[in-house]
Amino acid sequence: MQAIGLNVTLRAMRDSDVTDLYEMYNQRSFRDGTLALPYESFEAVRDWATPRSPRDLHLVAEAEGRAVGAAALRPFYGRRAHAAEFWIGVNDGFAGRGIGATLLSAIIDTADNWLNVTRIEMTVFVDNARAIALYRRFGFEIEGTHRAASFRNGAFADVHCMARLRPGGVR
Repeated sequence: MQAIGLNVTLRAMRDSDVTDLYEMYNQRSFRDGTLALPYESFEAVRDWATPRSPRDLHLVAEAEGRAVGAAALRPFYGRRAHAAEFWIGVNDGFAGRGIGATLLSAIIDTADNWLNVTRIEMTVFVDNARAIALYRRFGFEIEGTHRAASFRNGAFADVHCMARLRPGGVR
């Protein structure tokens, strides 16, 4: 796949990617856009990146011989088996080059065409305009706002609940 000025390969996450994910996870922009805490240990990042279920999809965007972005799709169970949540992260040095869009496209394709997931959802900080624009581009809509949902940088922060329903509804 081509991201802007990069040859990007999407693939399943490997144990050997943890060093690159550790670097990304501890970048200020990643921490500010997620619920990550500062100074996370290597082991904590490794555990975070480990699939929780055989149904989880963990992807890496590889460029220049290393993992420069990552994403996971985590389907729910039982009466919510039609839905899933996801996360995406891109290394600061590679941000703004289409890697997030490439990862999100792969997540949606897998959800729609392989897992029969009809609803993908997540929360995003209300001030994360770049991420909100990306999600809207892929059909996600804001369904509501959680006030003071997280404590970040010394203050409470609101998050939007966003979701995408598969076009055409349930098949």
